[in-house]
Amino acid sequence: MEKDLILTEGALKVSCKLSAPDHGPIQRVVLGVHGLAGSANDQIQTIIAEEMAMFRCAVLRFDFPGHGDSPMPELTLKDSVDSLLTVARYARDRFPEVEDLCIFATGFGAYVTLIALEELTELPGQVKLVIQTPCVRMHDTLLSMLRLTEERFWVMERITLPLPRPLDVTHHFYQELTEHLVLTPQPIPILILHCDCDEYIHMEDIQHFRRLNDHAKLVIIPGMSHRFTEEGAWDMVLDLTRDWFEYQQVLLTDWI
Repeated sequence: MEKDLILTEGALKVSCKLSAPDHGPIQRVVLGVHGLAGSANDQIQTIIAEEMAMFRCAVLRFDFPGHGDSPMPELTLKDSVDSLLTVARYARDRFPEVEDLCIFATGFGAYVTLIALEELTELPGQVKLVIQTPCVRMHDTLLSMLRLTEERFWVMERITLPLPRPLDVTHHFYQELTEHLVLTPQPIPILILHCDCDEYIHMEDIQHFRRLNDHAKLVIIPGMSHRFTEEGAWDMVLDLTRDWFEYQQVLLTDWI
């Protein structure tokens, strides 16, 4: 069963999809958080929803402002963080009997989740987090995606991120990114999934983030690029994610 929802909180409006088993108790709630220029309909978000529903999970995936079916046209970091928190609060209200709030976030979505993590952990129950190719230095990653220097970025009147979907990026949004850093200790254990062929995120930054969080687990999946489009990638991601949500540890150590 899948429902399309519009969640509202003040002036904020969030386009959201809820997938849940038709019958029986819900074991856990999973939030799918997409990356920059992605959407709730991205391949990995759809796969996560379908796979987790088979394990009696309710899955909520949503669009950031300026993405997908969002009714809010302009992307800002503040509205992105507020969108995630709105969906999380809805999940807690909708499924109060479920203890675990599990989050699978990729790229920019991982960055937003890390910014919101302190508030997320104040909600009832336990938060379990998997972040894939997290943009831990988001302002640098954005410039890399745009193939611009910071100096060139500031003098341009209109900036569009062309891939995988065109996305207008404002100077205000970039300024927000420079003011919110996530290379800091985090309050809960985290599974970090990364690849050794990432075009945008430096391995040194991921390893630095891991050193700051000694209760985190870093898994490097060889031969994968930033968007994990290579054959077999999602099978690995799904198995590792299920292990973390179920046991908060990685069992398939032969892939590490």
